[in-house]
Amino acid sequence: MLIDWFTVIAQIINFLVLLVLLRRFLYLPILNAMQAREQRIAAELESAEQKRREAEAEKKEFEAKNEQLRQDYDKKRAESEQDVAAWHKQALHEARQDVEKTVSTWHKSVEQEKQAFADELRRFSVRQAYAVSRQALQDLADIPLEERMLEKFIAVLESGQIDLAKFKASSSEGLAVRSAFEIPKSGQERVKNILRSQIDPKLVLRFEVDPELLGGIELATPDGYQTAWNLKRYLDALEEELDTHLAQNQAEVQE
Repeated sequence: MLIDWFTVIAQIINFLVLLVLLRRFLYLPILNAMQAREQRIAAELESAEQKRREAEAEKKEFEAKNEQLRQDYDKKRAESEQDVAAWHKQALHEARQDVEKTVSTWHKSVEQEKQAFADELRRFSVRQAYAVSRQALQDLADIPLEERMLEKFIAVLESGQIDLAKFKASSSEGLAVRSAFEIPKSGQERVKNILRSQIDPKLVLRFEVDPELLGGIELATPDGYQTAWNLKRYLDALEEELDTHLAQNQAEVQE
């Protein structure tokens, strides 16, 4: 059997041309497409990984922020609780002070009312005692009470029972004779003569009417030193008894 080398060579050439053509138009495009696809897949995988890393970072950042928010919330809640406790304590303190102030004001008001009542009772007692004594002396002895008081005052001055040293020290400034009633001119002259004879012949003497003396007479210096004859000491005793009685009644009410 004879080999047709021309045909063999032609077939080999055809095969080689076919390989070149296949490589040029089929294998290389497929290979390039596969490489491009691999690169695209790699890029997509890299992008996905990058996004995963970014998502992980955002997750960690979110968790950190969430933890910070939780800590801030706990801190704010603790501060709020402290503020509420401080406010409650302050409000309680202020309320206690208000109550104490109200109670103190009430006590002061009660004391003022009690004092006002005692003062009114004192004035009423003076008026009543003065009126009764005056009427009794007028009806029983036909002697005005004012005249009897003046006579008693003059008798005490004449008896020398009064230490006039304090009055002598202030005699240059003058003395005052105060009474709850108007002393007649004749009585004023008698008092002047007695005091000038015992203190100073040039003594300046003023006669003043003061209803607050509770029905009596007093001799006073400009600096406030005085000797008095009036109903005050009797009314002071009455006021003490009244205060004791009111205190007992208040204790009984509280019980």
